[in-house]
Amino acid sequence: MTSWLTLFALPLVISLVLSRLLIHHFGRRLLDTPNTRSSHQIPTPRGGGIAMAAGCIITALIALALGHISPNIIYWLIIPSGLMAILGICDDLFNLNIAIRLAIQFLLAGAGIYLIGFQNEWSVFTQLIVTGVMVLFVVWMTNLYNFMDGINGLAALEAISVCASMALIYWMQATNTEIVYLLIIISASVCGFLYWNFPKAKLFMGDAGSLFLGFSLGLLAIESSSEDFRILSAWLIMLGVFIIDASYTLFYRLVTRQAIHQAHRTHAYQKFAVKSKSHTFTTLAIVAINLLWLLPIAIAVTTTHLHVSAALLIAYTPLVLITHQFRAGRIDESIN
Repeated sequence: MTSWLTLFALPLVISLVLSRLLIHHFGRRLLDTPNTRSSHQIPTPRGGGIAMAAGCIITALIALALGHISPNIIYWLIIPSGLMAILGICDDLFNLNIAIRLAIQFLLAGAGIYLIGFQNEWSVFTQLIVTGVMVLFVVWMTNLYNFMDGINGLAALEAISVCASMALIYWMQATNTEIVYLLIIISASVCGFLYWNFPKAKLFMGDAGSLFLGFSLGLLAIESSSEDFRILSAWLIMLGVFIIDASYTLFYRLVTRQAIHQAHRTHAYQKFAVKSKSHTFTTLAIVAINLLWLLPIAIAVTTTHLHVSAALLIAYTPLVLITHQFRAGRIDESIN
């Protein structure tokens, strides 16, 4: 019990303190100035992801030393995710070219998946196809998380609610205690940052945080497929709000030939925040969807009470309808 509390308290304190130092010492250097496409109204420091990543990495290394996690997890998750956070920091500071950003993301995703060390008897061709799909999924998760980081507390509370829910599912399945430890560490690190980000934002996570979280969750989801496809399905269900909103919006913008590399305010969550006139209400509504709607479905599929395809259909259909109802991707409904 003491070790579990330590694994929660340590990253929380590290992230909490480092976030405060970022606000005090680096606020002017990493300042997010609002524009016509921003959801905030006053200049706010960003870079809180540095504190989150530091909390995770430091605690994971201590957990390794204490024997709670194996060295392999450091190789396939902690090191690549830490490098992704560094990429995010560089993007926050220097606004990197999109081609450079994507190239590094694909490289890190491929390295992480290779280091997971999948054991199978597939043909070389099948392995290439499956690995390609996995890499694309991790890169998409990395970027969609960045797209969905647009209002106070949303990306942070999504990570906390998803990680806590998946920790419960892993615990119920009595499988892979190491992943439970990691999910606790990530949740605690994000909690430390959340204090400064919600309900009123004194600090944004920036690309350092959103890329770190999206990449980490993507790799964790892929790793679960080596154990039980139902757990992978649970990941896809719990991440449903982000997956559907980001994917629907991007698809619509592609079809209508909008400049997808430009910032915008046409995601369903952004439109809901404008309509409700509250970041807090929007964020809490999405957390409620995660815990009251998606979590029971995820539990049902991992306990074999629901077939995987049926569970995904039940989880995603209302999310698609809601996203469509808010006319995601349509410029005519956004505030510019």
